[in-house]
Amino acid sequence: MTPETPGERPHATPFAATPGLPLVVSGLAGLAAVVALLPLLDDDNVSFSEQTLSYVLAILPSGVLVYGLLVLLDTRLRTPWLLVVSAAAGVGGALAAYLGGRPEGLEDPAALPLALLFLADALRMAAAVSLALALARQVTSPGAALLVAIVASASDLFSVFAGPTKALVQEDAPILDFLLLIFPTFGYPLGFALGVADFIFLALFVALAAYLTLKPLTTLVLGCASILLAMLVGLLLGTALPALPAIALSFLAANASPLCRYFFKNRRPR
Repeated sequence: MTPETPGERPHATPFAATPGLPLVVSGLAGLAAVVALLPLLDDDNVSFSEQTLSYVLAILPSGVLVYGLLVLLDTRLRTPWLLVVSAAAGVGGALAAYLGGRPEGLEDPAALPLALLFLADALRMAAAVSLALALARQVTSPGAALLVAIVASASDLFSVFAGPTKALVQEDAPILDFLLLIFPTFGYPLGFALGVADFIFLALFVALAAYLTLKPLTTLVLGCASILLAMLVGLLLGTALPALPAIALSFLAANASPLCRYFFKNRRPR
C-alpha cells in the first residue's frame, strides 16, 4: 500500500502496478519509425512548423520509452545491477555512435547509419534511465529532491554558458558525439540533439516523484513539454538552450501542491 504523506518511501516499488514491457516496446517502435521515416520525407527547406513537429514526434516516443524503462527496470533490478546495465548500455550506445550514428555518418539517409543512430539513441536512453533509478533510490525526502533540482539546474546553466559544455561546443570536441543523442527532422537524419544528461534528469525526477509518492506521470508530461519548450525558444532565438533547468522547474511545477504541504507540515511547531 502506498503511503499518503509525500516523502514516505513505499515498501514495494511504486511502479509495480504499471506494465513496463508494452511501454518499452511502444517507445522503441515509435522512435524507430521517427528515425527511419523522417529523413525520407524530403524537404529542401524545413519550416518552423515542420521543425516543431519533428521535435514533438521525437519527444513523444522518447518519453514513453523513458517511463517504460523506469517501470521495467525498477521492478526487476536491484541497484548494483542497475549500475551494471547503465554501464553496458552506455558502452553499447557509444559503440553504435562510433560505428555510424555520428554527424559525419548521417549525411545521407542510408539504412545502416539510421539503424545505428536508432540503436545509439535507444541504448543511451537505457543507460540514462538505469543510472537515474540508481540515483533516485538514494534520495529519501522531498527536501533532498529539491536540492537536487537546484544544484543540477545551476550546474547546467554554468556549464552551458561559461563552463565545460561551452568549451566543448566551441572546440567542436569529438566527445560531443557520445554525449548527445541525435534525432532527425524532415529530409535530414541530422536534425537536432539532446544531451544524455537531459534524459538522466528527466528519468531521475520522474523516479523521485514516484518514490516520494508525488505525481510521476504529471512530472513526465511536464518534463517532456519543458524540453519541447526549451528547444522551441532556442530555435526562435537561433541558439541552443539548456533543457535541464526547464526539466527541474517542471518537476517543481508538477508537484507544487504536495511539496508545499510537505514543507508546511514539517515547518509547523510540534
